[in-house]
Amino acid sequence: MKTVSIPGGIIINELVFIVGLPLVAVLALHYDASKLFPLKAPRVLTLLAAFAVTVPIAMLIDYAASATEAILPMPASYHELLDRIMAFSGGWEFALKLFVLCILPGFCEEFFFRGFCQTSLESKWGVKKAMVITAVLFALLHANPWYFHLYFLLGLFLSWVYAVSRTLWIPIVCHIINNAWTFINNSLGVDYPVKGATSFADISLVIGGVFLTILFGSLFKKSLRSLDL
Repeated sequence: MKTVSIPGGIIINELVFIVGLPLVAVLALHYDASKLFPLKAPRVLTLLAAFAVTVPIAMLIDYAASATEAILPMPASYHELLDRIMAFSGGWEFALKLFVLCILPGFCEEFFFRGFCQTSLESKWGVKKAMVITAVLFALLHANPWYFHLYFLLGLFLSWVYAVSRTLWIPIVCHIINNAWTFINNSLGVDYPVKGATSFADISLVIGGVFLTILFGSLFKKSLRSLDL
């Protein structure tokens, strides 16, 4: 991936290893794909609530990443690799990176982690343990020990929205939004904290982010009560 093609390496990894091999196993072992990969279409209100709760969570994760960098910074070489992965020149490459870094992982990784892993684990250990184990696997497979806790928290959020909605469309949408938030902010040069860790603006953003997460998380759950999801 580093020496030949970053987009090509990501596409192969996502399509072959993340989602391809599990699908082959499902077909070979005659598992019920409809139960492992539930794709019941959610209503618009549920999707809007999922979008609304994902944005503040993505912002809070950015603040947590900044705090992590102050305590245990990633090596410069790793930062350079991440910058290279997200770098683009021109509209065509932007669209390609948006697909490769945001849309494709949203589908492939949610089919594997929330569909194949979490659904399978639920039958043996129950919903809560399955959520935690799946979040740990999600963090491990992203292979970033400095941000392991951040990937775990993101994975736990995605596991939760799947557990309460029972359709993969919700974590897929949330995953795409989170990745797009990171990619677009990087392309615009937006960093957190915006003014400074102790500035009024950043403290307000963190407090507002927590409030909006609780508010829209409650709205998301409420939107499901009237549905047969």
